[in-house]
Amino acid sequence: MTESMAEVETELGVRAALDQNGCCGYFPAFEGIQGIDSDLPACRAFGARLPSIRHLGEEYLFNFIRLSVTQQSVDPAFHLDSDAATALSGEVTTLRQRRVARLLLNLSARNERALHFLDVDPYGVDLISDGSYVRAADPRQLAEHMLTAVIPARTGSRVAGLLFASNLVLHSGVDEVGGHFVAAYGTDVMITAASADCLS
Repeated sequence: MTESMAEVETELGVRAALDQNGCCGYFPAFEGIQGIDSDLPACRAFGARLPSIRHLGEEYLFNFIRLSVTQQSVDPAFHLDSDAATALSGEVTTLRQRRVARLLLNLSARNERALHFLDVDPYGVDLISDGSYVRAADPRQLAEHMLTAVIPARTGSRVAGLLFASNLVLHSGVDEVGGHFVAAYGTDVMITAASADCLS
């Protein structure tokens, strides 16, 4: 996949260089929506070559791939993913009845990827919903609960990743100066009563 990743990085890098925010991504779930550029053959080929990843008996489907050529965020913006496909287009009213698992891969050969998260029960703090984007109402009050997980940079074909329940963990990616290059895989399933007991 090393050659495929290089082609994706080049393809997204060209588009990101022309973007006012220095960022470009491929989200299959948004394909066909007006204003969304899905004419990204290298990204499409990447998703076709690695449509899913199996880990500990669970299958995680390809959701999106995104590259930024500049630092997007300095301060964490703690949020919950409302779905696996895009992280922000799901149904908020069923968020507590589903398990959204995210397998985040750092494809960058230059930069680490830091994921900041809060060691709190997300449904025990004040949340704000802006459409399908769910975030902590006042993250400053929760600063003492902040932890950081670092995903190392890619070494050749060796890619590191982080697996977490993204609708149960308030989290935020924070860039290195050079931006980021990540791929996301995930699952989004309704949980049974037995599963809910295990999560509580």
